[in-house]
Amino acid sequence: MSGGPADPVSGLKPETAAALRLAGWHPGRRIDVSSDARALEELGYVPSPPATEFLAAFGGLRIVPSREDGPNFVNGEPLLVDAVGVGRRHQDEAAVIASVLGGSWFPIGWWLSYSHVFMGQDGAMAAYANGLIWSLGQTTREALDLMVSADRPLVCVHAPEGVKPWPRPGAGSPVDTTDAS
Repeated sequence: MSGGPADPVSGLKPETAAALRLAGWHPGRRIDVSSDARALEELGYVPSPPATEFLAAFGGLRIVPSREDGPNFVNGEPLLVDAVGVGRRHQDEAAVIASVLGGSWFPIGWWLSYSHVFMGQDGAMAAYANGLIWSLGQTTREALDLMVSADRPLVCVHAPEGVKPWPRPGAGSPVDTTDAS
């Protein structure tokens, strides 16, 4: 995340930054994630600097949404930052995201409807649940603002064949409906 590890909330919406502070984040917060990264590497994940920076700053936090009435979804569940909890059981989901969006995806935690949140090597974030893939943001800041402050519509970028995307795509929101399996 640009802005340096000491201030990962720089540039976030004020309500997102406030929710992070309420969850226990503070300037300079850094937890040791080396054992988590090693455990996930043993499962085949490839950690990246953006993912390890994110986890060091926010690991273990339960971040309650500052806004629940998103533009096209109800944002009524917290972001739980628990990479190992998601990573141990959901390697198949990371593989599906990679087959649809490309790249390598690292587990971050849980969010809306207990979707599993993953981060790409470049810091982009996506969520997966029941075959659906949502783009959360091209940067960690965009993703945090969406997951915490519901600052824009949630976009489903992939639904497997025979599954309706949720939320339904609006004008200009392309959805790949090919089966990724």
